[in-house]
Amino acid sequence: MNMEESRPVAAADAIPEAGRTGWRLALFVCFLVVVLDGFNTTSISFVVPTLAHDWQLSAAAFTPVFVATNVGAAIGFIITGSLAQRFGHRLVGLGSVVLFGGATWLTMYAGNVAALSAMRLFSAIGLGAALPIAISASASIIGARHKVAASLLVTTGMSVGAVIGGVVGGPLMHRFGWQAVFVLGGALPFVVAPAFYRILQAGATPQAGQAAHKRANPVKALFGEGFAAYTCLLWLFSFLIFMDVYALLFWLPTLLLSFGFSLEHAPAGMAAFSIGGLSGNLLMTAAVTAMTLAGNVRVKTALTVGIVAVIAGIATLSHAAVPPMVVLLLIGAIGAGLVNGIMGQTALAVAFYPEHLRATGVGWGHALGRVGSFVGPGIGGALLSLGWAPRDIVLTAIVPACLAIVVLAALSAAGKRAAARSVPAA
Repeated sequence: MNMEESRPVAAADAIPEAGRTGWRLALFVCFLVVVLDGFNTTSISFVVPTLAHDWQLSAAAFTPVFVATNVGAAIGFIITGSLAQRFGHRLVGLGSVVLFGGATWLTMYAGNVAALSAMRLFSAIGLGAALPIAISASASIIGARHKVAASLLVTTGMSVGAVIGGVVGGPLMHRFGWQAVFVLGGALPFVVAPAFYRILQAGATPQAGQAAHKRANPVKALFGEGFAAYTCLLWLFSFLIFMDVYALLFWLPTLLLSFGFSLEHAPAGMAAFSIGGLSGNLLMTAAVTAMTLAGNVRVKTALTVGIVAVIAGIATLSHAAVPPMVVLLLIGAIGAGLVNGIMGQTALAVAFYPEHLRATGVGWGHALGRVGSFVGPGIGGALLSLGWAPRDIVLTAIVPACLAIVVLAALSAAGKRAAARSVPAA
């Protein structure tokens, strides 16, 4: 079997036949956790305009809320692996869901920006911790052969949650007030938590021979056993992809004004980007599932094709005079390629790291991506303040995309070297 992401299958990757009972339901539970993660992560973005109006504040006054959300998520991503190694995935998974559910529910009592920021910080820590646990659990549930496809499927829940939030958030606020978004987002995790706790049971106790892994520092382990080069390259790839994604998400509504969009219709660019991302997620998951069944999984190749499409879309958007509908289609294509990059870096971590390091590898990859999510919008804002033309600012997004392709090639080489090192000599 020729698998680009191949590594020898460890005993920990082989799920006992009894463990496969109800695997579809178990995967669905992991998916639901990530859907709720996506819903709660993005909920603040569509609540802030209403709060700004109700509290008679400018939108800029809510900057600490967005910063707290990003910082909290990064903290959650970073601490997950170490906590799971020490206390087990079951306890940490349950705690993360309870934390983001409880803190989200309490958000409805926030009466000022400071209280709102504090609640978002705590909820984001739980959100950041839940994602790696759910993805790692999905890979273990399905077994070694299908773990990449499973991780892609579960990660798609982030986009699904964001889309659901965009669809139901407005009607909820219109009928019940802005608090209703956080009541719903806080209550649903408690409904899912018992099932999540149950499916994580098998991962709570280290298997035979893994006691040393439990005692070891999991972050340090990401740089041991020949993993160092791959880890550094994966973090760089995540940084570059997140930088492009968040730069475009933050500034698209503003930049689209120069493409002939009115103030009322400029936010359609974000919708096109998100819908394109979800469509790309589903296509990528279907493609990897088909490749898995054929015994030839090539995630890096699929990611490279997607990023080439991103580069072509950005170049066309920056230089061609196209009608607004074509602009939205191009933005959708760009969103599909870039959001697939976020999914892809998760899948690359799941495929490469052994089971005891998966949550740590996934979490730290997302944490380094979060650094990019700060840098990208900052660069876009700086260029805008310097008077750069919006089309030129959009064109600069090609640079991280081109670098990401180079990093993918280096990742492929590093992965092959690590796999060769781990295969015993005949």
